[in-house]
Amino acid sequence: MRYLAFILLSSSGLVACGHSPSQDKVAQNQIISTLDPVDFAEKPSFISSKLDQYKVTGFSVGSWVNQQPGQFFKLVKPQHPNAAVLYMYRPDSKWNRQEIIAQSFFLNGKRIPSLISNHYYWIELAEGDYQLSLSRPLTVLHFQKPLSAHFSVKAGQQYFLKYEEEQFRGGPNGDADLLRVGPLMQMPTRQALKEIGMTQLKSPGLNYVAQVTPTGNILKSSEKIDSGKYKASDDVRMKQPFKLWNPMTW
Repeated sequence: MRYLAFILLSSSGLVACGHSPSQDKVAQNQIISTLDPVDFAEKPSFISSKLDQYKVTGFSVGSWVNQQPGQFFKLVKPQHPNAAVLYMYRPDSKWNRQEIIAQSFFLNGKRIPSLISNHYYWIELAEGDYQLSLSRPLTVLHFQKPLSAHFSVKAGQQYFLKYEEEQFRGGPNGDADLLRVGPLMQMPTRQALKEIGMTQLKSPGLNYVAQVTPTGNILKSSEKIDSGKYKASDDVRMKQPFKLWNPMTW
């Protein structure tokens, strides 16, 4: 696919391949994904699809409970030049601020941070195909059939994925290749930058990329990317230099 494309899957079970990245023949300086692979060609069984639907995992509180601020949006440089960067974001709104339990997100079966109001984070990915699943839990219990999307990323590219439960903002403009699955929609870069600019980093960025050395060793970086402790004063900007008033100018 040329762009990040979302395809609603008929079922959402996960099937892991039976080999490890270290068993693959890899080229020098190649990067690989640290996530479990998903076999999209194999239809999941009834049991596996039900296990994916009815599960016990952690959960995230919404903005009605979580009021923690974070750094305003900044474009990031990936740790490896061949990594793709996927920005996940959710704009601010009254509806989003009243959420108590946030939607849970799973990337290739691994739980990743939920998106709350006025929130963004990024994910570094190796080129390839991925599956993103969403379901809203009742605390730690999941009953809802997951909404699943299949997407591809290309090396060195950046993508913007918005989570939007409301309709008033509309969808992506100007590109027929940007598809939407439920509340998930890929946004064109120019349009996304206008929306994501005021969102805040309320969870660390994530890295799911490992590098293969010339000797075939797998080098894994830290999964969570530390952006430093947030200080509200860091976001204060003055349009003009501050000058003390001089009473002698009267």
